[in-house]
Amino acid sequence: MPVTEWFIIKSLTIPSSWVAVLLAILITGIIMWRKFGKETEDWYSDAAILFLLVWKLSVVITDFQMVVESPLSILYFNGGTVGIYLGLIVALSRLLWRFKKKNWPKFELVAMLFSMVMLQSLYQLFMVLLNEAALWQKIITAVLFIGLSALTWLKISISRIWQIQITILFLFIHIFVALLQPQGMLQTPLFVTAIFVVCGGVVYLTTNKEHEFTEEK
Repeated sequence: MPVTEWFIIKSLTIPSSWVAVLLAILITGIIMWRKFGKETEDWYSDAAILFLLVWKLSVVITDFQMVVESPLSILYFNGGTVGIYLGLIVALSRLLWRFKKKNWPKFELVAMLFSMVMLQSLYQLFMVLLNEAALWQKIITAVLFIGLSALTWLKISISRIWQIQITILFLFIHIFVALLQPQGMLQTPLFVTAIFVVCGGVVYLTTNKEHEFTEEK
């Protein structure tokens, strides 16, 4: 969903996408706490805060000259799209390292996949609510992501097969929705979903190899 609305808070002009990201992170955290418990919500919060910090401070990398000339610009700017990718890579890498140290706990890996689906689904819903677009685009986007969220809530913990199916469905639903929007496939939210899916694939391959190794022993 393209950004069409901006919010002015004193000297700051904030795009609706920032608001959607922050609301999605906050509400997903509340849902994680209610569904999986405080310990799971703790690592989710740590990853979310790390993502936001890297995203915000990455302006030092993307606009180093500006920061040198005006250090306070760090308060008003972020690393943009590059910062989003850096934040995701750092936060997900730390999270996977944390799970590896715990020998890939199944409960937490399920929670991680759940959080990824909820984050993207809530982001898409808030973008629908906060921005202007054709009514049919809004309806299709909302219905598909609400349906995906409901399916994930009900089936994510049942079996590994369901987790694989939800991961694949997650990617294809977002591709379909992206094709209906003006930016098409070349949009950051879709690339974020792709990163989430790749992360899920890495976890699946890693845990599957470790399971086979344990059986052989």
